[in-house]
Amino acid sequence: MKILFVCSGNTGRSPMAEFILKKLVGDDKNFVIESAASKPTEGGDLHAGIAAKLREENIPYTKHTARQITAADYEKFDKIICMDAGNVEQVKTICGGDRDNKIQMLLENDIPWDKNGFAKTYDDILRGCQKLLKTLKEA
Repeated sequence: MKILFVCSGNTGRSPMAEFILKKLVGDDKNFVIESAASKPTEGGDLHAGIAAKLREENIPYTKHTARQITAADYEKFDKIICMDAGNVEQVKTICGGDRDNKIQMLLENDIPWDKNGFAKTYDDILRGCQKLLKTLKEA
């Protein structure tokens, strides 16, 4: 299962989701998990506040360089999981639509960019990743 998480700039919410899901799946080699931006990016690093929250929650992470999603990613990934409704529309534009129904939101609601310690962002992404993993295992 190849999963691509997407947020606006790929320095916060989508890499947070990438690293949380990687921890949840552990050593399961059946998963390829990456992240990307829905808007053009200049390759920024993981946001310092997001990195601090991941450390606080004991979620391992690696060096991260932001990148924008491409139309080729639509063919490569089984699921493209967006952090908000705006990301969904931007990704559909970049990918020329969603003919295979791969593009969806992580939760029913937009996941906030919660600069106040990123607690809400983390809680929402964790809940979304747990729900996603449960759905995938039931399929």
